[in-house]
Amino acid sequence: MGLSQKQLGIQAGLDEIVASARMNQYERDVNTPDFKTVMALSAILKVPTAFLFCVEDDLAENIFIWSLKK
Repeated sequence: MGLSQKQLGIQAGLDEIVASARMNQYERDVNTPDFKTVMALSAILKVPTAFLFCVEDDLAENIFIWSLKK
């Protein structure tokens, strides 16, 4: 999407001061976002919410492909 971690975090509703660090922690599995934040992230990234919870790459890919058919 061409967004920095800070930009993504701010768009998802995180405070500008912590947005970059918080997104980095989410990516590294140090912290887990609450569901409201996950819903915001999925809307910004234009992926289904379930896509962000997938552990299996094949399943994530299928969910993403399915979302494109809607």
